[in-house]
Amino acid sequence: GLITEPAGVDELIRRLAEPGAGPASIWHEGRELADESTGMLDHDVVAAISGGYGYLSHFDAEHDFAVLAGDPDSPGLHHEDVDFPAGSGVAPEVLAAALREFLETGTRPKTADWTDVDFE
Repeated sequence: GLITEPAGVDELIRRLAEPGAGPASIWHEGRELADESTGMLDHDVVAAISGGYGYLSHFDAEHDFAVLAGDPDSPGLHHEDVDFPAGSGVAPEVLAAALREFLETGTRPKTADWTDVDFE
């Protein structure tokens, strides 16, 4: 669905928290495409909620792939196309605040702390 106002983020958070809900890929229409001919995006943002924790990954032209720096006790979340390491889960309201900032700015949220992820 299309989110055009902050209240839409709250609805997304509710839907992500439903049993059986998978991660959501999120893109910002205000950003330029990386490749006009293919429609390839210049950013990749994925949000999920599992076990009461919110998860968010971010990658764009200015930033390496990163996840939120979360509760050290939060478990990892592994889904077919996204992998959140243990310690990257945050309270859902922290996830919501980061998504509202992304909606507003189109850039990596500064209200959140990030951890770069190196894939070996």
